[in-house]
Amino acid sequence: MPPASLNSPRTVDTGHMLAPHEKRSNIGPTAGIIVILVLIVLGALYFWGAYLNQKNSVDQLPFITEETESPI
Repeated sequence: MPPASLNSPRTVDTGHMLAPHEKRSNIGPTAGIIVILVLIVLGALYFWGAYLNQKNSVDQLPFITEETESPI
C-alpha cells in the first residue's frame, strides 16, 4: 500500500485533545478577595473597639456625687 500523499485530506481524531483556552475575566475572583479582606478588616475593628471599651470601663469608676440619694 503506498503512503498517503501530503496533499490528501487526513482524518484526525481530536476527541482526546483539550478545547482551546478561553480568555476569562478576573473580576469575579478579585471581587471575592476584596469582599473577604473588607470583612476581615471590619471584624478586626469591631473586636479592637470592644477591647478598648472594656479597657476603658475597668479604668473609670462611675461618677457619683454626694447629692445623689440612695433608694434605701
